[in-house]
Amino acid sequence: MNNIKDQLSWAEFELQSNKASRPIKKISEFNRLIAHSDNFFLISGYGAFTDGYILIISKDFIPSYGLVEKNKINEISFLVELIKQFIKKKYKRNTVVFEHGMCACIGGLDRAHLHIMSISEKTTNEQVKEAINEVLYNRKAGIKHIEYNNYKLENVHDINQIYESQIKEKNDKNIKIVGKILNLKDIQNLSVKEWPHNTLDHINKGGHYVYFNSGHEDSSFLTTNNFQTQFGREVVFQLEKKLNNKFQKQVEKIKKKNPSIEVWRWQNQMFEKQIVSTINDARKEFQILKKDCKEECSKFNFKII
Repeated sequence: MNNIKDQLSWAEFELQSNKASRPIKKISEFNRLIAHSDNFFLISGYGAFTDGYILIISKDFIPSYGLVEKNKINEISFLVELIKQFIKKKYKRNTVVFEHGMCACIGGLDRAHLHIMSISEKTTNEQVKEAINEVLYNRKAGIKHIEYNNYKLENVHDINQIYESQIKEKNDKNIKIVGKILNLKDIQNLSVKEWPHNTLDHINKGGHYVYFNSGHEDSSFLTTNNFQTQFGREVVFQLEKKLNNKFQKQVEKIKKKNPSIEVWRWQNQMFEKQIVSTINDARKEFQILKKDCKEECSKFNFKII
């Protein structure tokens, strides 16, 4: 590990959870702990623009779930299903699960963490596919670089600006685009069902991966393409914006003050109110759900804060 403070440290979350008031009224750096099991712990994620946003984090330091021991996979599956039950029961919403493996996240966030975010029950499979393709286009994923007036442009913002102008100008001879924008089918190059251990060979070669599971095979993917971070969050953001009029108005209000802001980035918008409600709701609902999972909860030593 480097000298940057581990913002996903189990030791820090455990320590602060013992000091935190119940119920939580305001968040601080390490008071978002909800529950934990033998090898993993659950916190409410920053940038909670949907209800029930929870991260499953490894207690031991590993940089991605592709490196987790095989005997811990059942424990991860148990936690994912428990969170899905909580979200369905409390918020009447569906879920997506995603990870940016080996993301080399800046700021002490490079410990393995799995995202579970809620989406509207009305979300169709086609809408998920459309949202993924929309994000791929927004990020110009697949464009390696653009050559323009003897300059090689690799920065995503430069690529985006020049690419859009190329479309408007229609084949400017001074512009050479290297690569093509990917679509969903292009990034379904590993089996979602075999996540996480089918990523190991790629990891050992120094590669990254992105895992996104919508619950439907044709709108899920596991890819070795190296996207920018928060890809899954941006997909969920696009879905929420289209299907939730109240949220759409909230986004418009935010962007009116700052037109260039990317609301889906947790660094830009924390959504603290929903973080607090998720922590308190989850702690309460898990107590109820725990009564129906006595065997598994005992097997994995599941404890609620």
